[in-house]
Amino acid sequence: LLADYYAPMNVNIPPFNNKDARLAVEYAVNRESMVKLFGGNALAKPDCQILPPEMPGYQAYCPYTKNPGPTWSAPDWQLAHEYMKKSGMIGQHVTVITEVQSPFRQIGIYLQDVLNRLGFIANVKPISSNIEFNYIQNTNNKVQISITDWDQDYPAASDFLDVLFSCGSFRKGSDNSINISGFCDPGIDTEMAQAETLSLLHPNAANKIWAHVDHQITRCLLYTSPS
Repeated sequence: LLADYYAPMNVNIPPFNNKDARLAVEYAVNRESMVKLFGGNALAKPDCQILPPEMPGYQAYCPYTKNPGPTWSAPDWQLAHEYMKKSGMIGQHVTVITEVQSPFRQIGIYLQDVLNRLGFIANVKPISSNIEFNYIQNTNNKVQISITDWDQDYPAASDFLDVLFSCGSFRKGSDNSINISGFCDPGIDTEMAQAETLSLLHPNAANKIWAHVDHQITRCLLYTSPS
């Protein structure tokens, strides 16, 4: 079973409606440390993109690391501090929402430390596993950043990219708004629809589009605002 553990940043409210603040976090997080909190390299691997390895359409890609390339290498604190200073968000309060249970709470505490080192004033709010997933989806709760996961339902790139990042998956004021970051790009939605249609008869061509979409979303989540 393929899955992502990730920390969606809400691109619609401060401080992560600021692209430089999001970039600061991306460059500062030590993904290997998070893997250790999850249980080690036998259970997980550090990554930068949406599609997990072995998923159709996956092409390794990591721009947010010390040595950008196909894989993550190390955090780049120099760049992280430069983006943080540029963002003007030093001193902003941030609450990390996470489940009470392991490893979510430990990962949330680690992320709190990273945010504080960047210059935010961060705290962690662990809540019951029974309500956390719905809570972080609802825009009325004004969740800035959270810790969550997404498990594969079926072996298709759309199960991660379309489900988690399409405009149609974002619903204001709903407990069922699985696009937790609030990202929306109609152009990318059009590409995903094309890939869905192609996948029926031309899966290899569709997978090329999914790879392109995966890389676009990885970049766009950091560099653009929602359309």
